Amino acid sequence: MKNIKALLISVVSLAGLVSCGDNSSSNVITIAASESPHALVLENAVKPLLKEKGYDLKVTILDWTLQNDGVYNNDYDANYFQHRPYLQQYDSDSATYNEDYTYKKVFPAANVHFEPLRIYAGKSAAADFASKKTTATYEICSDVSNEIRALDLLVANGVLESYDTDNAGNPINLPSNITLIDESQLVAQKNDYDYAVLPCNTALTGNLVADTSLPVESGDVADLRANVIAANVSKYASDSTYKTKINALVDAVLDESVATYINNTWNSVILPVQKTLLK
Repeated sequence: MKNIKALLISVVSLAGLVSCGDNSSSNVITIAASESPHALVLENAVKPLLKEKGYDLKVTILDWTLQNDGVYNNDYDANYFQHRPYLQQYDSDSATYNEDYTYKKVFPAANVHFEPLRIYAGKSAAADFASKKTTATYEICSDVSNEIRALDLLVANGVLESYDTDNAGNPINLPSNITLIDESQLVAQKNDYDYAVLPCNTALTGNLVADTSLPVESGDVADLRANVIAANVSKYASDSTYKTKINALVDAVLDESVATYINNTWNSVILPVQKTLLK
């Protein structure tokens, strides 16, 4: 990952040229993305493939809290930063994921990669986890989808027996040793707690090194938690030019060369999980 910093500088420079999505042209595809690994995958692996097909991919690095509104409001053709449970939470205002849910605003078009969520050492050592795991303090991400992932990981590893949810599926009545923290502050506040339960992308942004002795999400959740390309529901159904662009984007992210790029760049810390979700 020694070239990540240089790659990010390149992506940020390119993103600065695109202040808003210029998606009026039939051969321009505009996409909002988080900077790493999403924008790197798009710029270095997907963009060259689309260029061969006659498309110019314009990547804008955008705060993740703005990206779904950006696609829904037609500022961008697509976005790339989230997994399906988070997208469904945005689309339906419910924390309970439903495999058969019909998306109304923004829909998942393709799985691209999986970022395993894992436990990182904070003020306590990784070697002490087994002996103090039930009494240790934990920080977990405050957005509901990642909160549920973190709690499931803690249950799977004997930290908690279970947790309660309300009628909408939101966790409630958390024990006092678990604190919800905004994702932007997780790395900065990590050493205030014994352990931190962090999404992989958050840890990468903070240059944290994973300790493989600490628990990590199992591969059986990779399909559901894969980060997706998301697109506008109504526009995909009504605009043939837009539909063609999204289909081309999906074809590109499913290319074997994209999986090779992900594997070579992140050495299995991030995993390719490519699958079309178009119906």
